[in-house]
Amino acid sequence: MRLTVMICEDLEEERMALARMVRRVCRSRGIDLELELSASGEELLDRFRTRRWDILFLDIYLGGISGTQAARSIREKDQTCALIFATTSREHGLLSYELRVTDYLLKPFSQEDVETALDWILLEREERFQTLTIRSEWEEEQILVRDILYIEVIRHSAVIHLTNGVKRTRKGLQELENEIGDSGFLRCHRSFLVNLEHVAAVDHGDFAMENGDRVPISAQRAAEVKRAFFDWSLEKTWDGYL
Repeated sequence: MRLTVMICEDLEEERMALARMVRRVCRSRGIDLELELSASGEELLDRFRTRRWDILFLDIYLGGISGTQAARSIREKDQTCALIFATTSREHGLLSYELRVTDYLLKPFSQEDVETALDWILLEREERFQTLTIRSEWEEEQILVRDILYIEVIRHSAVIHLTNGVKRTRKGLQELENEIGDSGFLRCHRSFLVNLEHVAAVDHGDFAMENGDRVPISAQRAAEVKRAFFDWSLEKTWDGYL
């Protein structure tokens, strides 16, 4: 595995100490690390490019452009970079939800704290890059599970609707559901499996999807399906807040 990491900290001693900790974790996990260091919010934003870094360690209390200002600018253009705030205060709950902060390092932090933060991100990264293997048009290929909007059965084929197209496979819906596992998918109808990450709303008897498609909810299971969706939404909200 390869990781690109940026550390933005205006105090050189703390910046270098955190860099050493990150290098130790990556060496122990067999990770190919590309590490960049920045001493200010201005320098960070000048070097920023969308999807340039997998992980950004960011001191909240920087001189000049603050860490929170820099984080807001980055979040406007990059939703995938994992943010870890380094701070002397625990009182940033609402901010963590707004900026989708992955974790906090409370100063002074230890090697164990850095290991815990990175291991959490690596686990999340594995989930983000989970793939599903299908045979489509006589070729075997892999698709990212996170790119699946929903799957429907038409006759003897499963039609996989993706963010960037459509794939067909002879695999049954139950087989696909088992292979995907517990990744935020819900069987909302005997012929449909929906990715809750791409649901925009529940509208009458359907899931309204982000791309404008509508996925039916079984009338017999309507209450159960809607409750499962709302429970999932609440859990995601609290995960972001915490």
